[in-house]
Amino acid sequence: MIEVYDLAGANSLRFSPFCSRTKAALRYKGLDYTTVPIRFCDKDKLAFSKQDRVPVITDNSTVVSDSWKIAEYLEDHYPEAKLFPGPGMKEACRFFNLYIDNTLHPALFPVVVGDIFEKIEPVDRAYFRENREARLGATLEDIAARRADFRPRLKSVLADLEAVALGHEYLFEVLTYADVCLFGSFTFAMRVSDEPLFDEAPSLARWWERMQARFEI
Repeated sequence: MIEVYDLAGANSLRFSPFCSRTKAALRYKGLDYTTVPIRFCDKDKLAFSKQDRVPVITDNSTVVSDSWKIAEYLEDHYPEAKLFPGPGMKEACRFFNLYIDNTLHPALFPVVVGDIFEKIEPVDRAYFRENREARLGATLEDIAARRADFRPRLKSVLADLEAVALGHEYLFEVLTYADVCLFGSFTFAMRVSDEPLFDEAPSLARWWERMQARFEI
């Protein structure tokens, strides 16, 4: 059975957007898997993968890290149901994956980062604070106090995604890895924060409800 090394917070919370992508892809393909909880301070447990980030999967003797590379591996070795169903779809999904990572996440992260800090184990907090404050160039408290300043950028990105979702059951007409990718990011946001994302995005809200029912991770 496939094992997924999965980021864990306090009270067994699983909140990595990238791990959620992998688990949703596995669920979509009908593949059974188990998870191995990994906290921020457990990086030594990933040494076998020759890097220190989740997700990592083991499939018998095969080890694959990085959610995109895992998606490629699953598509090559377990071709049904398809994550990239048709010519050019892999390239389109790759572009969308990069858009989510490089546009949505930077807009979302400052809004919810203070909430994440409250959801992780106390033993992880020193690492999380040092790493994220270096990334953001400010203390977590300063970022949290300025949450309202970051919301317009997030709303702008959500408006773009609302335009994509408008009138469609799936982002690219049929279910693809693009849906899996965005589902992972919204799963992360919903699990760590009460920040409303869909107040001005009704089509995206309906899409989110369909994806939750589809993947059930």
